[in-house]
Amino acid sequence: MSKPLLLCLLGILLLAGCKKETAPTTASTTTETVGSVNVNNLDFNYLSTKSQLSLNSKSENLSSGISLRIKKDSVIWASVQPGLGIEAARLKLTQDSVFVMDRLRKEYIATDYSYLRNKLNADISFDVLQAILLGNYQAKGAEKILNEGDLKHVQQLRGNLIFDYFIGNANSKLQRLNVQDKNTGNTIAVKYDSFQNIGAVPFAHNFAAQVLQKGEVSAFTLNHSRVSITDEQLSFPFSVPTEYKRLTMN
Repeated sequence: MSKPLLLCLLGILLLAGCKKETAPTTASTTTETVGSVNVNNLDFNYLSTKSQLSLNSKSENLSSGISLRIKKDSVIWASVQPGLGIEAARLKLTQDSVFVMDRLRKEYIATDYSYLRNKLNADISFDVLQAILLGNYQAKGAEKILNEGDLKHVQQLRGNLIFDYFIGNANSKLQRLNVQDKNTGNTIAVKYDSFQNIGAVPFAHNFAAQVLQKGEVSAFTLNHSRVSITDEQLSFPFSVPTEYKRLTMN
């Protein structure tokens, strides 16, 4: 499996968002209070989406469908489907493990987050990925709050990562997020836009982001045709065929 494919899949998860299809009754709000700032996070048990991804970088130009499933705080699963019913790759993340299967090359990776931290040069964890994916605020680390017009700017230091949250005063939702690794200078800049309700909770369905890594910029856009939230258990299949080769990651 090529390194660009793995990093692309992780980029998908780092930078994904969800578009409204219906108003599921199981959606709810958890409110985080940061000083005088209230943030309405989306709360759920299981979430699934159908989406379209575009990626443009120096080495990759990709447009593909992607199906995403999440069990809150437990599993993130994705299936990359370029078209014609073909699955190109599958990914499964748990709190401590990372699995990626390349169906085109018949190869797979089974590793942990230390590999991702080394390859992405950033202090990545399951919780960070999930929060960015959902556009949720995490109340962690030392913080300071600034007023910037219609936005509250909350700056947070968490280990090697500096998080800049820009929260709308009108809907108490995250509008923009910048994450920088202060050791490497690598950054992720995400914009959440065009909010519509999932249940009673505003949720962004337009999404644009840029990743700066080692001086190279990758641009992502996402358009999602469906999002569903449920209390019914979803499956997260990841069965590797016996003929697939397991790659040793250095």
